[in-house]
Amino acid sequence: MAMNCTGVLYFPIAISLLEGVATELLEARFGLKAVAAFIKLLGKIYKEEGYYMVWNKEQCMLFAHKLGNELSDEEMQQIIELLIEKEIFDRNIYEEHQVLTSERIQKVWMEATKRRKRDLNSLPYFLVETQVLKSGKAENEVQDVLFPPQNACNSEQSKEKQRKETTPLTPQGEDGGERTEDSSFEIPGYAYNKKTHNLEGLMLELQQLHIVERNEIKAILKLSDYGRLGGYIFKVIGCTKWSVVLAKGKYIIAALRKERCGNS
Repeated sequence: MAMNCTGVLYFPIAISLLEGVATELLEARFGLKAVAAFIKLLGKIYKEEGYYMVWNKEQCMLFAHKLGNELSDEEMQQIIELLIEKEIFDRNIYEEHQVLTSERIQKVWMEATKRRKRDLNSLPYFLVETQVLKSGKAENEVQDVLFPPQNACNSEQSKEKQRKETTPLTPQGEDGGERTEDSSFEIPGYAYNKKTHNLEGLMLELQQLHIVERNEIKAILKLSDYGRLGGYIFKVIGCTKWSVVLAKGKYIIAALRKERCGNS
């Protein structure tokens, strides 16, 4: 089948997306069929329009039917609403235009189609800011796609800069787990056991919430027992409407302390 002028033949899926809170909530509430529906939804977006998809009652019914009726129309709509809540899709664009898209999706599409000739300024529902060349045409500038930063550029200079600006999560810890190199967090060895903890996932979630204050991160790590699986921290992150929370770090700390006092 010939691909249209906007769609792409393939798209990347980062581990941080598959193991993120949104995906874990989908699986917890609806089972693995919801995760499969999410991936198929991304595939439909990238294949057809490339970076967005119109979503209404009719589209919801058709999409659920193509899944073999494993999910009802109502369940499929609940999945969409959860993905919007977790900022996988942009809420404003959806509420105003009934369109599913996001900056992340658009950046992936821009990276995949950067050699195509097109005027980005004329594209509908576009959220990504672009550079304007002397010729007046918009240029793709993608630095944050679904791939982790260390995979986006192979130059040693860029890698060294990234090591200085980010908190590495690559060295091996106990039981083959990944160890955070920042020793100031004083993370105990048992926290790197992936059978009992999701330390890396927690760190990624805090990063996505833009929680960067070191004392707040330390407190959250300690109160959550460093991301223990099944812990209250993941319920807080997954069930909170973050668009109305200003001090996200303080909010999580308060919630964890309240939960701990309630259990003591």
